[in-house]
This record gives sequence, structure tokens and C-alpha cells, in this order.
Amino acid sequence: MHVWVFRHSQLAVPMLQMREVLSRVEQERAEKIRHFDQRLSYLQSKFAFRTILAAHLHVPPRDLQLTVSLFGKPRLLGHDIEVSQSHSYDWSAVAVSASGLVGIDIEHCRPLPNCRQMAGHVMTDQEARSFREIPQELRARKFLELWTRKEAVLKCVGLGLHQDPRSLNTGWHEPAVQFGHLQYYLNALACGRLIGHVASHKPQQFLMHGLPPQLAICRRVCQDHIKA
Repeated sequence: MHVWVFRHSQLAVPMLQMREVLSRVEQERAEKIRHFDQRLSYLQSKFAFRTILAAHLHVPPRDLQLTVSLFGKPRLLGHDIEVSQSHSYDWSAVAVSASGLVGIDIEHCRPLPNCRQMAGHVMTDQEARSFREIPQELRARKFLELWTRKEAVLKCVGLGLHQDPRSLNTGWHEPAVQFGHLQYYLNALACGRLIGHVASHKPQQFLMHGLPPQLAICRRVCQDHIKA
């Protein structure tokens, strides 16, 4: 399994170039995002996602056939690999697995003044009891750790937030959790202030990557054009 984690600010790709790679549905969704910064972040994450997958499969980005399930899980037509994507603020994460289901979720570590109230909508009773014992200064980070564990598993299952996260007990430390009749294995992503987890339906080692070379090339070409 391969995992890419990088910042959107590392990219310097013109919006027109990004739009050309996106599907019609993705372009229409981008147009509906009112705030420019959020629209740009969406375009960057989708452009990077498609560029990474195209390079991994050795096909032109425009030829990539991506569909999205009823619950939002991306699927590649004609290729026997599983993919997942997440982005938070200026960060993106992409996971590609050739040996089974995969789900990835990231969150930028930040203050969450209402995380205690939010816990009631996310945590099982067992998790909530443990959460109440966590010191105040650590609660925001611990909340996001639990959230990304749950979201990674639910993305792996293919349900995402269409499933009540309280129906899944992950805790903070278990390497594998049960959901339905299957086990899902969790690994933490260590990226400074970024909190994240990747889930798979069987134990897998994964390789971490930063900014993909194809995107770095796009950045250099754009910068050279600006200098000229």
C-alpha cells in the first residue's frame, strides 16, 4: 500500500490546468463552492488525486475513469486497486492499495472548544467514559485521533459518514477493530501537526510519500513560466 501526504501550498498549478483534468461532476461541484480559498483547495486535492493515480497506473490523467459510489467511495474502472482520499485545510492524503480495501482520513490538529459536546455524537459509551478521563489540554488532539480512526474504517467499509460513528468502537490504541463480521486494521500517520489514520481489511505495510514527482514537475513548469 502506498500513501501520499502533502500540502496544497506546495503546488503551483494554474486553475485552468487543474479543471482540465477533473471530471464534469467535479468541475460542477467546484463551481458551487462560494469561497475562493475553499474552491481552490478542492480543485488542488482532486487534481493531485487524479495525477497520483494516473502516474501509479501509467495512464494519462484525462484517461482515468473514476466513479463514486452512492456513499462517496471512489472507484477506478478497469483497474484492480482500491483508493481513498482525504483532505483537511491545506493538507491532502491519498492511499492506493493493490491488495484489498483501504480507507484514509486526516485532520489538521487545532483547538476544538466544543469537543466535549461533539463527543456525544461520535463516541460509544465506552469511548466517552475514557474521554472524560483525558486532561483538558489533550482533549482536542485525542478527539481528532479517534475521529480519524473511525472515519478511516468507515471509508474502508465504503459507508463514510452515512454510518453513525457511534456504531463503531475503535478506541485509541487497538491495532484492529471489528465492524460487522470483518476486522479492520489501523495504522497512524505521523506527520507533525497532522493527525491521520489508514485502515485496511487485512494487515498491510505501507510506504509513505511526500509531494509526488509529477506534481513537483508541474510546480517547476509553472514557476518557470511565471519567471519568463
